Amino acid sequence: MKLTFLKSLRVRLLLLVLVAIIPAWGAIAYTAAEQKRIAVAEIQQNVLRLAEFSAHEEEQVLQGSRQILIALANFVRKTDENPTECNTFCADLLRQFKRYANIGAIKPNGDVFCSAVRFHEITNATDQSWFRQAVESGDFTIGDYHVGRITRKPVLVLSYPYRSVESEPAAVVFAALDLQWLNRYIFEIEAQLPDGFTITQIDDNAVVIARQPDAEQWVGQSMIQHPVFKEILSQKTGVIEARDEDDTSYIYAFAPLQSSLRKQPLYMILGIPGQLAFADSNRLLRRNLILLGIVALVAMLAAWFGSELFIMRQIKAIAQASRRLAAGEMDARTGLDYGSGELGQLAKTLDEMATALEQRQTARERAEMELKRSQELFRSLSAHLQEVREDERTRIARRIHDDLGQAMTALKIDLSWIDKRLADNQNFVREKLQSMATLINETIETVHHVSEDLRPGILDDFGLSAAIEWQAEEFQKRTGIECKTRLPQNPFDLSKEKSTNLFRILQESLTNVIRHAAATKVEINLTEKDGMLLLEIVDNGRGISKDAINNPKSFGLIGIKERVHSIGGEVDITGTPNEGTRLKVKMAIF
Repeated sequence: MKLTFLKSLRVRLLLLVLVAIIPAWGAIAYTAAEQKRIAVAEIQQNVLRLAEFSAHEEEQVLQGSRQILIALANFVRKTDENPTECNTFCADLLRQFKRYANIGAIKPNGDVFCSAVRFHEITNATDQSWFRQAVESGDFTIGDYHVGRITRKPVLVLSYPYRSVESEPAAVVFAALDLQWLNRYIFEIEAQLPDGFTITQIDDNAVVIARQPDAEQWVGQSMIQHPVFKEILSQKTGVIEARDEDDTSYIYAFAPLQSSLRKQPLYMILGIPGQLAFADSNRLLRRNLILLGIVALVAMLAAWFGSELFIMRQIKAIAQASRRLAAGEMDARTGLDYGSGELGQLAKTLDEMATALEQRQTARERAEMELKRSQELFRSLSAHLQEVREDERTRIARRIHDDLGQAMTALKIDLSWIDKRLADNQNFVREKLQSMATLINETIETVHHVSEDLRPGILDDFGLSAAIEWQAEEFQKRTGIECKTRLPQNPFDLSKEKSTNLFRILQESLTNVIRHAAATKVEINLTEKDGMLLLEIVDNGRGISKDAINNPKSFGLIGIKERVHSIGGEVDITGTPNEGTRLKVKMAIF
């Protein structure tokens, strides 16, 4: 499909304005991309700071818990493992340190004999890994995440072994660290974050250790099959973009958490809705695009009206003058002030060209008038010469026929008179007289032919059709070329001038057949219809070429054309190689 609207100069100017705005659009797009990149980098820095802060918090909790357990072990030894005093002391510690879900002591056999939180049935810890690790290592240990048997809360148990007597098995004091309290900083950070943000901690198996908001639904859940968490565990640190179950785009920044309390690796994940993460960059992009749109609109309006004022008006004047010149109005001018600009110079050049064309047109018209007058004079002279020649031919033919013919006839009569008066013995003279009579007869015949060639009397006496039929018979007798005619059945009245010219055209055409065509057959057709007369002469010769038809030295054809023009007719000459030539003359009878 052709884009015709692009042919308009004004549209092209507007397109140039738009093209000029493209770099600005590119700069805006680049700036927006940079803003998004900075936002992503800032999100990643935030999650790294969260991980560092969490590690620092856990280190402080770890040191404090160690000191508390050492103090508890010393107290239990001093009180000889008195459950009542131990329970009271542990309850006081629990009230002072809200980070713990429970504090207590365990006998070497694994039975819990001291607990800040009351329990109603005997609880044994020998199956707990943290208890066994403390007894085996003989030092401060950190257990795994689990739900406490006494508190029924998610806890992380810190334990420390002690011995009342060096030879006896080790007992263990413990502090169950409340994970909800441990992750309290997450709640504090969440309060400062907009709606839609999520903070999540997972271990190396994608089990959720902490989550805000909706902690109850997430904590303890394994997300190993979730694509987002798979990607996080595979990359360890970085930023990814994904969609949640509601098809909302989220930016997830994640980093490993160096935890002293937990043995397995942990990962801190900060999830931010894409709309919020890129809110500033999108707002800046919208603002810049709006400003660019306003600038583009103003530029296009300026280009539209400015082009009309400074460019299109001049171009329209130049185009209109050009069209008038093309239509033949040589006096057309732009009417513009030239000035020094390109359009002014173009208008000046066009006006100068129009002036030169007008002068040439005037000179050409003058020359054409002179040529036409000369042609008319030539044709008038040619027609006059044709008329004079025909008159002279008629006069000479009549003089030959009348004077010379009558003289020859008189001589023949005189010879006959002499022959009758000769004596019988004068045979020699009689033979001479007969020879002279024969010569006189031949001369009379020659005179007759010469007279007919100059001006056939049949043309004047019986008309064009009879003359054509007679000329065809003479042509066939003289050349041996078959010549057929087709003539009108009904007679028609034709002026002497037209009859003579048509007959001479026929004679010239037959002469050309003899000289150039090498034909074996000629057809002459004369038809009349609706006041129009058509003469066709067709041969089966070699066929005339276009160069021969237009050759200025083809005087026979030039004569034919001039004769046709003189009687107000039309002529058409065509030739086909090796098939023949066709000459058609069409004219009005009246």
